[in-house]
Amino acid sequence: MSIQILSGLFRKTRLAVPSSARPTLIRFRQSLFDILSGFALNSENSGNFFKNKIVLDCFAGSGALGIESISRGASFAYFVDISQVAINSIYENVQKLNLKNQCRILKTDILKIKKFNGDNRCDIVFMDPPYGMVSIKETIKQLYKRNWISKSSFIITEEDFSRTEDLSSITNSLVERKLGNSLFRIINLKE
Repeated sequence: MSIQILSGLFRKTRLAVPSSARPTLIRFRQSLFDILSGFALNSENSGNFFKNKIVLDCFAGSGALGIESISRGASFAYFVDISQVAINSIYENVQKLNLKNQCRILKTDILKIKKFNGDNRCDIVFMDPPYGMVSIKETIKQLYKRNWISKSSFIITEEDFSRTEDLSSITNSLVERKLGNSLFRIINLKE
C-alpha cells in the first residue's frame, strides 16, 4: 500500500505505508491541510502556515503527515512510533526524499518519550493514535511535561467519532470537523 503527498515540494510522491497502519484517507488529509493553511492568513508567514515550523508526528505510521508538512515548508519533523514496521517505513520514505537532515525518527512509546532538550518546542503536533488504545489527553499532558510542546503549539488529533475523549479541561478547541467516521480537532493548551 502507498499514499501520496498532496502539495508542495514533494507533491505526488508516493510513500510506503506499513501494513499495520490506518492512514488518513486522502480527502480527509486534503481537508485537514486546507484548514491548517487557513490559519496562515493570521500568521507572520505570508500565507504559509508550515513555513519554518517544527513538527511532531506522533503514532507516525508512514510519516505522511510530517513529510507533508515538510513538503509545505516546515523546517524539521520528529517522527515517533513504537512499531518497528512503522519505523522501517518512515526510514524508507525519509531516505527516498533525502530528508535525513530535516528529521529525527524515534522508536519509543510516546507516553515514555524522553524530555525534549532542544531550544524550540514543536509548533505543530499530529496525534492519530490507534482508535481507543491510547489516551490523547494523557499524551498531551506527557508531551507538555517533557517540554515537547508549549501553550502556543497547534495540536491536531484524529479520533473515532463514536469514542472521543473530553479534552476541554486542558485544551481550547480551535476547529472540530467530523469527516467520515473520524473527528479531527485542532486544539491548543489552555493558559
